[in-house]
Amino acid sequence: MTKHYDGFVGSVWNEFPQLAEWHDDDPKLLQKWSLDKFIEAGYHNFHAERKQLYHISKLIENYARDNGQPLLATFEKIARYKFVEKRYQKLIEKIPKIWVVADYGKTTLTTPPKIEIVNCKSTPLVDVWSVITRGPYGTFGLIAEEYEDGKFRGFFTLNQNVCQLAVNNMGKILGKKFNIQ
Repeated sequence: MTKHYDGFVGSVWNEFPQLAEWHDDDPKLLQKWSLDKFIEAGYHNFHAERKQLYHISKLIENYARDNGQPLLATFEKIARYKFVEKRYQKLIEKIPKIWVVADYGKTTLTTPPKIEIVNCKSTPLVDVWSVITRGPYGTFGLIAEEYEDGKFRGFFTLNQNVCQLAVNNMGKILGKKFNIQ
């Protein structure tokens, strides 16, 4: 992954340039990893498809649910959120707050009060897929960006500084404060 990247993921890598070079195994392995394996790695870059990202996302969502932690999730389009909407409405029973960031255009959504929908239309986040929560070491999660239809580049990080930079940058772009720390 020596190529310079633009976009949201590239902006994070620009702040931590050494990270763009770490790990990039066969993406099929990602589906086999448990959350413990990702945590053991601490940081892992990847090129992946939706199936692998969905697996990692569920691991992080389940962690947030099982530990009663807030969750920030970005979806490229509102249709991607609609795919998991019922799951999120169940998750909110155990999670204090969920922020859902998606390009929802003029769609009106009705959600429980603890789920806040934030529109990312016309921002650099329209191609970002992230699932971030708080763990014992601070914020951690998955941050990826679609660079080609159905293909993503990104990383899983347990590094509080990397993850918090991404969360803060999302907040600046959206004019929002995400209190996950």
